[in-house]
Order: sequence, then C-alpha cells, then structure tokens
Amino acid sequence: MNAPELLNEHFRTIKVDPQAWRKLFAFDAVLEMPYAPSHVPSVLKGIDAIAQSVGGFFSQFSDFNIEVKKIHRIEGEDAAIAEFTAKATVISTGKTYNQEYILYVRAENGKITLYREYFDGSRIVAAFTPDSAS
Repeated sequence: MNAPELLNEHFRTIKVDPQAWRKLFAFDAVLEMPYAPSHVPSVLKGIDAIAQSVGGFFSQFSDFNIEVKKIHRIEGEDAAIAEFTAKATVISTGKTYNQEYILYVRAENGKITLYREYFDGSRIVAAFTPDSAS
C-alpha cells in the first residue's frame, strides 16, 4: 500500500480492528506530535509505544468519532497529508473534545514509518480539566 491507501486503512481500522491497524506501521515507526500538551510525550518510537499511547488516549472517551475531510497525496514521495476532525466525550469530565487535525504520513515498503500529527493542545487540556466548583 502507498501512503494515501495506508491513511485510508488507518482511519478505517484504528477503532474497530487494533491488530489490523498495528500492521499498517513499520516496527520502528515514529509518531511525532509537535504541539502536544507538556504532559504528553511529543515523540514515540516503535509501534508498541505508539499503540499503547493511542489505546490509552481512546480509553479516556465514551465515544470518539473521526470525520476525514480530505487526503492529499504528496507528489514525488510516498507520503500524504490528511485533514480530519474528531469529536468525543471525555469520561472523567463529561466535557466535549472537539479537535481539528492535520496528519502527515510517510511510508516505506508499504508501511507507515512516520506519523506526524498537528492539533491544538489547548483543546485537549480544556476538555480534560474539570470545571472548578464556585
């Protein structure tokens, strides 16, 4: 599979088939989140670390809905960019998490080798911060 095909499979399997989703990644894949909140690692190395982090993230929501807006192929390299949104309810606070993402993926030999996700870290902090009692 090329990068756009891998992205389509990523979005199709990430919540419904974790084992199929893991197989999309190279063993030594890297996940980068340049704008992650300070308590979240901004770089994860290896599919095991990536899968553990993604699973832990999803476990904090009672629902998590992704809407893919567009996938853009990058000419001249096996890479693609996806625009997508996510909406969910945070279990611990009951707040709505509403996020817009840009995702850059690079592939080699039919596997994702680099997964770089851009998002607004302040939206994560706001959704997970309990309202203060007045």
